[in-house]
Amino acid sequence: MKNEDSSQLITKEKLNDFTQSLIQRFPKGGIIGLTGELGSGKTTLVREVIQTLAARQKIHIGRVMSPSFVLHQSYEMLKPAVHHIDLYRMTQVTESMLVELEYYEIVEKVQTQSGFLFVEWPELCVDPKILKLTAEIKIEIELNSRRYLYLPSKN
Repeated sequence: MKNEDSSQLITKEKLNDFTQSLIQRFPKGGIIGLTGELGSGKTTLVREVIQTLAARQKIHIGRVMSPSFVLHQSYEMLKPAVHHIDLYRMTQVTESMLVELEYYEIVEKVQTQSGFLFVEWPELCVDPKILKLTAEIKIEIELNSRRYLYLPSKN
């Protein structure tokens, strides 16, 4: 990953360009952790990825909901499939909690099908390595824009 493209300042109007580049950057999909303060746009980014893939495939996706309350949303009708997990309501996420959430089954599906798994709040995990992230994106609020930083995987 080149240093000059590891951080991008994006306005909401340019978010689609960023998601297009994200999809291209990970042609075999990936397990991507999303960090950033509450309201920084983690779900907005995932929503944009889902809508971009759906538009390419001429698939109508209704409202893309945050998984804050249900913990996991999946969009398996898309190719590649997209899974979205939000750990915000969980504290000190352990491996046994991830097993209960069927996290590892989702990881296996994503890896087998070259899909995407977006994990919000990976920092709530007691050991981030158990999430098997392939990349992490940190989102920072800067006035009316967001700064997206690609961070190296901790695995």
